[in-house]
Amino acid sequence: SSSNSRNSAGCLLVASMSMHSPNDWHQHAGLNMNQAQYTHGKAKKQNDMSHSAHEMTMADNHYMYQDVHNTLKQKVSSSHRLIDALQKRAQSLENSIAQQYNSLGVLEEALMEKDAPLQLCMHRLEQREKRPLREQVRDGPEEQLEQEKETLMEAQRRLSDAMRRTRNMIEDLERMLKDVRHDIEHKQQALSIDETCLRSNQRSFQAVQELTRSPLGGGVPPMGPVGGGRANSMPAGSRTLSPRAPGTSPRVGGAAGVHQESARNEMNRQVEAGRLNQQAAQLEEAAKLQRSDNKGNVQRCKKAVDDARHKSESTLQERINEAQAMRRRLENEIRETNNKIGHTKQTIAETRHQIKALDEPIDNTSACQSYRQQRATREHIVDPVSTKISEHQNMVLRARADLVGHHEQEKASLLELNERKERLKDDMRDKTSSMHIDLNCLSHDAVHFNGKPSTYLSKNRLSRSLKIDSRFVPMPGYSSYPMSAR
Repeated sequence: SSSNSRNSAGCLLVASMSMHSPNDWHQHAGLNMNQAQYTHGKAKKQNDMSHSAHEMTMADNHYMYQDVHNTLKQKVSSSHRLIDALQKRAQSLENSIAQQYNSLGVLEEALMEKDAPLQLCMHRLEQREKRPLREQVRDGPEEQLEQEKETLMEAQRRLSDAMRRTRNMIEDLERMLKDVRHDIEHKQQALSIDETCLRSNQRSFQAVQELTRSPLGGGVPPMGPVGGGRANSMPAGSRTLSPRAPGTSPRVGGAAGVHQESARNEMNRQVEAGRLNQQAAQLEEAAKLQRSDNKGNVQRCKKAVDDARHKSESTLQERINEAQAMRRRLENEIRETNNKIGHTKQTIAETRHQIKALDEPIDNTSACQSYRQQRATREHIVDPVSTKISEHQNMVLRARADLVGHHEQEKASLLELNERKERLKDDMRDKTSSMHIDLNCLSHDAVHFNGKPSTYLSKNRLSRSLKIDSRFVPMPGYSSYPMSAR
C-alpha cells in the first residue's frame, strides 16, 4: 500500500515537469528572436533619426553662432561710431563751459570794480547787510549812506542779473555734458559687454566644435564652411557642419516682427544719440551769444560813483567789543565739544573693530553650512553638528546686531555732537565775520585818487584793530562774508 502511494506521487511529479511540448519550446524561442529582430530594426530607425537630429541641431547651432557673431560685430562698430561722435561733443561742451566760466569771471571782476570806488560805503552799509542775519544791526551811519547805496545797487543789479543768467547757462551746459557723458558711459558699458560677448561667442563656438565631434568617428556629416560662406565668418580653424541648403533656415522661435522691432530699436538708439548731439550744439550756440551779451553788459555797467566818508565809529567799536567777548565764550564751548567728539570716535572705532571681528565666525558657519549642503541625500539630515553650527551662527548674528545697534547709537551721538559743534562754529564764524567787517570799516578811510573815490588803509586804525584780533586781515575792496540763518 505504501509502495503504491510512492509510485503515484512520482507519476504526478513527472507529469507536472513536462507541461510544454517540444513544438511549444521551438515556437517560444522563435518568438523571442522575432521580437529581438523587430527591436533591432526599431533601434536602427531611431538611431538614424537621432543622427539626423544631431546633424540638424549642430547645423542650426553653428548657423546661429555665425548670425550672432555678425550681429555683434555690426553693433560694436556702430557703438564705436556713436561714442566717438559723443566724445567730440563732450569735449566741445567742456570748452564752452570753460569759456562761460571765463565770461562769468569777467562779470565778477566788473562787479568788484564797482565796489572799489565805493569801498568805504561798502564797509559801512552793504557789507554790514551781508553779515549773518542774527548779526545784522542797522545804525545811524547806515541810514546816511542810503542815497549812495542806490547808485551802487543799480550797477550791481545789472551785473548780478548777467551773472545769474551766465550761471544758469553753465548749469544747462553742465547738465547737457552730464547727459552726454551719461550716454557715453552707457554706450561704453554696453560696448564692453558686446565685445565680451563677441569674444565669448568665438570661444564658445570653438568649444562646440570640439564637443560635437563624433566620438566614434562616424554617424556625423563632415565639417564645412561656417554659415554657408557668410561674410565676417568665425575665427579660422573652426569647423562646422555642411552649409544649409538654399531656402532653409534654423529652427528659431522668433518671428519677422521681432526682427523688425529689434532693428527699429537699434535705429532709435542711433537717432537718439544724434538728437542729443544736435541739442548740445544748439545749446553751445546760445552760450556763445550770451557771452557776447555779457561783454556788452560789462561795458555798459562800467561807471564812476561818488564816495562818502561819514562814519559811525563809536557804535562799531561797541559792537566789536561785544562780539569779542562772545567769541571767547564760544571758543571754550567748541573746545569742550571737540573733547567729547574725540572720546566718542574712539568708542566708535572700538565697536567697529568688534563688529569686524565677527566676520570670521559668520563666514566660517556659512561655509560649513554650504559644505554640509553637499552631503549625500542619505546623510543630508539635521544632525547635532548642523544644530550647533546654526546655534553658533544665530548667536554671532545676534551679537553682531546688538553691536550694530550700539554702533548706530554711537554714530547718532557723534552726529549730534558734530551738529552742535558746527552750530557753535557757525555762530563763531558769523560773529568773527561780523567783527571783521566792523574792524575793516574802522581800519579804512576814503580818498579820491585820479578823480575817483577810493579807500586807503590807515596805519593807526589798523594798529588798533590788530590789538582786538591779531588774525584780522584788512580787505581793501569788496568782500562777501558767510551768512547763516542758524
